[in-house]
Amino acid sequence: MGAQRQIERRILAQHQVIAERLRADPTRVIGRAQANLARWAGRYSGRPPPQWMREWQSLLEGPVETVLQVLTGADEESVRLRSSSPFAGILSAQERQNIIERVRDGTWTTDGFEDENLPLR
Repeated sequence: MGAQRQIERRILAQHQVIAERLRADPTRVIGRAQANLARWAGRYSGRPPPQWMREWQSLLEGPVETVLQVLTGADEESVRLRSSSPFAGILSAQERQNIIERVRDGTWTTDGFEDENLPLR
């Protein structure tokens, strides 16, 4: 498996866990993501934030189901958006490390998201 595929699988695996947290407590998870975006937007004082930040803000203001679709989707748009995810702080460092190790050693299953389903970037 190529390095980019490995990265995309790791990011997908992390976001699958984030999606479970979102289902369990949407207010907390969406709130954390919105707070991250607000903090990051402060770095662009006097300038508009990047397109990806505006896209995420719009998604987070919409239905939770749409956010879940992006977090777990195999389409190119979902892969692109996950690469600039505002969900920092939802997973602990230990959880992230466990996911990285399981993706690396092949013990993480992506529930139907085979490598050929992830778009090439």
